[in-house]
Amino acid sequence: MAARTKGQAPLVELTSGSVEETRAFGERLGRLLRPGDVVALEGELGSGKTTLIQGIAQGMDRDPGTVKSPTFVLVREYPGAVPIVHVDGYRLEPPATAASLDVELLFAPHKVTLIEWAERFAGLLPEERLVIRMGHVSANRRRLSLAPSGERPQAIVRQMASTHGPAGD
Repeated sequence: MAARTKGQAPLVELTSGSVEETRAFGERLGRLLRPGDVVALEGELGSGKTTLIQGIAQGMDRDPGTVKSPTFVLVREYPGAVPIVHVDGYRLEPPATAASLDVELLFAPHKVTLIEWAERFAGLLPEERLVIRMGHVSANRRRLSLAPSGERPQAIVRQMASTHGPAGD
């Protein structure tokens, strides 16, 4: 995992070589998330966004097998000590359709919000958020770039950069 500075916020980039590595990275991230955190996932189709969210859910003590992409229902909520709101903007036409959603419910301070296709929520996302851009490197390899906005997301990225595990470069 390589950390570097981009403006004032650290940027962490890594390459995942498998579904298992992507899920393990998500699990480490999930252990760090707290109520009110927002993770905005961007990337092309098949880049591993749902797999990453399954790992995050596992890190937050949820069964990753219960996590399904909410493409057709837009929003799923997974109960627990800290509820997880899982949003999929794939079917939304920006920004009018996204603006019709209950943004206050999505970004509730007692929940963790995970958004797939976050680029479709332009202008609606809270200022404090962790953006993870995902892309294909090859058939099995994915590039993940973490770009924090705000103090709390920056602290998460610093913690992720300092941990070592199977998903790191």
